[in-house]
Amino acid sequence: MSNLEPLLRPQSVAVVGASDDEDKYGHKVLKNIVDAGYRGRIYPVNPNADTVLGLKSYRSLADIPERLDVAFIVIPARLVVNAVRDAVAAQVRSLVIITAGFGETGDEGRQMEAEIRELCTRAGIPAVGPNCMGICSFPVPLAATMESLRSEPGHVSFISQSGTYGITTLNYGLRMGVAFNAFVSSGNEAVTRFSDYLEYLGNDPDTHVIMGYIESLRDGERFARVAKEVTKKKPVVVMKFGRTQKGSMAAASHTGALAGSHAVYSSVFRQCGVVEVTRTQDLLNTAMALSMQPPLKGPGIAIVGASGGFAVAVTDYLEEHGLEVPTFGEELQQRMRREAGTMPYASLRNPVDLAADLRPAPLLKCIELALQQDTIDGAIAALPSRPFPPAEHTITELERMQRDTGKPVLICYYARPEGVDVIRRMTAQIPVYRSPEEVGQVMAGLQQYGDYVKRVGCWPC
Repeated sequence: MSNLEPLLRPQSVAVVGASDDEDKYGHKVLKNIVDAGYRGRIYPVNPNADTVLGLKSYRSLADIPERLDVAFIVIPARLVVNAVRDAVAAQVRSLVIITAGFGETGDEGRQMEAEIRELCTRAGIPAVGPNCMGICSFPVPLAATMESLRSEPGHVSFISQSGTYGITTLNYGLRMGVAFNAFVSSGNEAVTRFSDYLEYLGNDPDTHVIMGYIESLRDGERFARVAKEVTKKKPVVVMKFGRTQKGSMAAASHTGALAGSHAVYSSVFRQCGVVEVTRTQDLLNTAMALSMQPPLKGPGIAIVGASGGFAVAVTDYLEEHGLEVPTFGEELQQRMRREAGTMPYASLRNPVDLAADLRPAPLLKCIELALQQDTIDGAIAALPSRPFPPAEHTITELERMQRDTGKPVLICYYARPEGVDVIRRMTAQIPVYRSPEEVGQVMAGLQQYGDYVKRVGCWPC
């Protein structure tokens, strides 16, 4: 694998095709780099301009007075191969080819893509794309994409074979409060492939969880080898598209790659410890949980809340995913009645239905007692509609219980649309979700990864 450090931790960048014309992609990429506060050296390349966005412009890569870490190529497709030759001659360490019009368009595009592959492979230069939306490295901070993106540096990294879908998903994640470390829109993967980024991020100490959007893998055997090693150290959560015949055809026209049998992909993911989901929201939700909580050590889940309907719904979703809701014995139920002061008509068998009791104290005590049981491996706290926002003490107590037991705890809040966003801002430790479906899917992901690391004997620190 080529060294990807210059690509994702660059100290100098060039934009080939930089422009003051706001309608051109070269303008958007350069402006987003500048606006994001990139602290390295920036070199616009445009033979027809003396300055771009107030920065000195250079006629070619050869005229730049240092060896570049990365060059972004944002020019018409017919000019890209020569630009790559210039980059090789200038000993640029890495490339991001944003331009489309290659393998996804037909024979002529595939030929140009093959030339790019040969040039970069011979020179040992990693290259993102072509046909991509760029990259982000938030600790740098570098946001070299066609969309404006901002994130406080975090520990979730995202590799996406779709540019627009990847950017959109990233934006949804940012709104949820997911803090990202790196984003790669890998495009057609003419040179550097999904498995290369996966290997790099697997060894990156700032990346704790890796998300992936996959349409196809051109090097399935290498992906399997890399994924098996990475998942011993950190979780990998992916969403595989092109699952149907029509979806496979769409994937081929999108990035020029064949999607292959989804059943084969799913089998490989399971064998390698990769958590697969099928919905965008589940991709973000599961990655968020794995970045904040440990995996499940077993299938037993406690459910505590004030709504019987919620209790029934979440029980169904958990059991549909292979999890269990163990019934509490009479002794524990009596202890809950005494110590938590529950209403006499509350059902405490598990799921615990507090019967519209909105007091925080009974909910917290029932969760605490449940987490002390050997049969319980994690808990879901369904916070009541009032008080809103919940008392800070309620959140800090849930955080304490999670720390003390080392067991995953999730919050579900479904009483009002804005509630989840408010509660997420109150905790950096406990993930917060909107519905029984979401917490059921997330717990399933925590169990799947927990089962895998137990099986291979490498429980994460």
